[in-house]
Amino acid sequence: MHLLKIEWLKVRSYRTFWILFGGFVLLFPLTFYFFIDKYNESVDNNAQGKMISSLLDNPSFFPKIWHSASWFGGLFFILVGMLLILLVTNEVQYRTHRQNIIDGLSREEFMLSKMLVGLVLAIAATLVVILSALVVGLIFSKDTSHLFEGMKYIGFFFLMALQYLMVALVIAFLIKRTGLAIIIYFAFVFIIDNLLWVSLIKNNSKVGYFLPLESTDSLVPNPFIPRMMAQRNVEDSSLLICAAIYFVLMAVLIMRYFKKVDLKN
Repeated sequence: MHLLKIEWLKVRSYRTFWILFGGFVLLFPLTFYFFIDKYNESVDNNAQGKMISSLLDNPSFFPKIWHSASWFGGLFFILVGMLLILLVTNEVQYRTHRQNIIDGLSREEFMLSKMLVGLVLAIAATLVVILSALVVGLIFSKDTSHLFEGMKYIGFFFLMALQYLMVALVIAFLIKRTGLAIIIYFAFVFIIDNLLWVSLIKNNSKVGYFLPLESTDSLVPNPFIPRMMAQRNVEDSSLLICAAIYFVLMAVLIMRYFKKVDLKN
């Protein structure tokens, strides 16, 4: 709590923080609602759309809405990862990380404080996804008897959020410069990770699903693609173990790096 209190004092008047996080909190629910509304409208007015929707188990209704909201939230979560990069690189560029350590924090405590910020952001984003799914589901669902059946995808979203934030932390501490770190983060998430995944799943190979981000992304597949088109042939348990290993390895990497790095640079 002491470390979180210190971090709160840093961000409470940081306008960029509130703009980016507020963007996620406001844009995600609104976009999700309008997307589901348009999807239902296209299904209701189109015989082909009704057939496709039946193959998808109605992703705009309970219990599939939890899956849809979790997948949709992953598309927006890049904003939160960028926010964490800003918080870390600003401290490095303005040397406030050195001042924290001069004032009595150990290097381990400083790193732990950033991880705790990431944890709080992941929890907050997960709550936004839960509330959005619940409200949108109640608006559009005709049957709520299976309301909580698909909530495992909320847990998967939380794990995915933690993984993305840990990757953001690694990039931020290694690159240090805000602009370059954000560019590399975007490139890794949208280009490098996807290219590696495509190249590694050829010939029904399972290797591509064990990449750092794919290990959690694959837990929340696109709910708007029929099951018969799904390619994944890896168990959820294997992906969860892989994601946990990556998470620990990245945490150890940045802890060891920050313990040895010269803070004057």
